[in-house]
Amino acid sequence: MKKLFENRTTYTKESYIEFLTFHNKRYNVFYYAYTLLWVFLFILCIIISFNSGLRIQGILITILLVSFISYRILRPKMVVDKELASDKLGSDNKVKFVFYDKNFEVTNQKGTFSHKYFNLRKVFETNDYFYLYISKENAFLLSKKTFSLGTSEEFSSFIKNKCAFKYKSYAK
Repeated sequence: MKKLFENRTTYTKESYIEFLTFHNKRYNVFYYAYTLLWVFLFILCIIISFNSGLRIQGILITILLVSFISYRILRPKMVVDKELASDKLGSDNKVKFVFYDKNFEVTNQKGTFSHKYFNLRKVFETNDYFYLYISKENAFLLSKKTFSLGTSEEFSSFIKNKCAFKYKSYAK
């Protein structure tokens, strides 16, 4: 197989914070809309309980509402803290990407893994990075500055063709 592109990106705390900021802007709108829907339903149940004279149930539902809101507010912060403390940002945090016509390989401290382009969930291009999402929460970060084979402009065209309906550019 002929190598088309090669990239070696070092994951730093700053680059990962930049990714998490991008991810939160992109996906947290749905998270908070879902939360608001459930808060509305909880409040409706509380009103119905108290209007029906079922004070104990109303108090229990109020406690559930407070717990739910606390969890939904604290969970994103806990996820970010967990990610920043993970071994992704340890001392050996260099990731090598090699792109071929039908797949790409990712090599990190845990080994080499092959991925097909059709398995990518989304591909986003920003001013400094390409984010190749392999799930709703996880993505590979490719720095535009670290291509050793090919250029970021050529890669942008390539990945756009491979993932036409999954690709979106946020580059200015």
